[in-house]
Amino acid sequence: MVPFAVQLQSCLSGAPALQSLRGVPWLHGAGVLYLSRRMEFEELVRVLVVEHARMRAELENVKDSVGRHDFLTAAMALKRLDAVFKQHIADEESQILRLLIETYGTRGAAEEIMVFQQHRPLHQLMEIVEGLASLPPSELESNQTKLRVLFDEHTRREEEGVFPKAVDCYRRQKAPMG
Repeated sequence: MVPFAVQLQSCLSGAPALQSLRGVPWLHGAGVLYLSRRMEFEELVRVLVVEHARMRAELENVKDSVGRHDFLTAAMALKRLDAVFKQHIADEESQILRLLIETYGTRGAAEEIMVFQQHRPLHQLMEIVEGLASLPPSELESNQTKLRVLFDEHTRREEEGVFPKAVDCYRRQKAPMG
């Protein structure tokens, strides 16, 4: 079997759609390195689902704060969201995506790879919204809406497709042969 790092590098060099996975700059920026948390696989999946709810609540807090023109509170909510999001990505890509690519190859995990490619545009929209004070109200609202729609679609696809497939794969690998 080809090691995960080799498979990932090979698909990164050949498929433009996968370029967002290369280097994932926000996982190790600003002097902080987000390492994958070490916990039992199914527990990690449960934690990731809980984090989706936590991030959704922070996005709602941002929306409410901006609606009240309380940009300081909105910026603080985005900072909290950013830290959770970065750790979340580190875990998803190093454990969930890794398992799926090692098991099914890049072709068999193509749909899941596409879901994880949404991490970069999500983070870019978060950065745009973080520039709250400098955005005209209509642009701010538009970017908040885009962020929320993309986030909701992304988490739905993870929770309904990616996570169940990964857990099933994990369980089959753990099951005794017989």
